[in-house]
Amino acid sequence: MNWLKTYHDDHDSVLVLLAKLEGNIKDLQSGQDTPNIFTEFVEFGDVIKDVWIPHFKREETGVYQTIANSGPEGEKFIDFMLREHQALYKLFDQYFTAVESRDKGKLIEISNTLEKVLRHHVHQEEERVPQFLESIK
Repeated sequence: MNWLKTYHDDHDSVLVLLAKLEGNIKDLQSGQDTPNIFTEFVEFGDVIKDVWIPHFKREETGVYQTIANSGPEGEKFIDFMLREHQALYKLFDQYFTAVESRDKGKLIEISNTLEKVLRHHVHQEEERVPQFLESIK
């Protein structure tokens, strides 16, 4: 179960960073942003590239395959989760483009969507993946 602990820790860190992103977006919306705010958006993008995308890839080649092979319910759940991964990959690309171009309006729009989809995704994984893994044992 060491993998599951790391899995939970990864998700906890995502939720903390999402709260920070949400605060930065609110600052941007209210005009309270600082000249260094884009540095924080770049750093958030680095976390996406260095942590989240590799986390997704490990899921896709590991636990997701195990769950999908467990039966029709597992396959249906993983199909949904993979569709969310694809949507998140697209949002990540849009986020990188908005940060690079310093397009505040687009960054606000994308970040709000990214925050909602990623939060939902983490919640689904936290709730359902351990259940599937327990039932497979």
